[in-house]
Amino acid sequence: MNKKSLIFIILALIIGTGIGVGGTIGVQKLFFKSSSSNVSAASAAKQTGPLLPLGEFTVNLQGGAFLKTSLTVEVADAKAETQLQTEDAFLKDRVNTVLANKSLADVQTAAAREKLREELIKQLNEVANNKISDVLFVSLVYQ
Repeated sequence: MNKKSLIFIILALIIGTGIGVGGTIGVQKLFFKSSSSNVSAASAAKQTGPLLPLGEFTVNLQGGAFLKTSLTVEVADAKAETQLQTEDAFLKDRVNTVLANKSLADVQTAAAREKLREELIKQLNEVANNKISDVLFVSLVYQ
């Protein structure tokens, strides 16, 4: 191989690599920029409120089993959080009442826990004047 053909091959490789990298970056910026901005807009739209830990609950379930769980609730805003902190005894009482009326089957499956979550939100909002938007099971142990 002579020097001219070797220089030509090296130059062709460098130019080809540059075109490949530049084309890839250009396509990503052109086509994928809008989809990534949609993802960030969707995550920005879903904002969570303050989280208020209610504590740990251990109850006897219907049928002889027991449940030990730790709950946190999502509240509407900081003002609601402050108000509900002073009324946490009423919230804890309502949680104990709801949980003690459940059986083991009411907490074992994901669908059953989702139904329990919805019932807890409904029952707690009766005490909290609709200031609770979600109930989070931080831990959940049953036997």
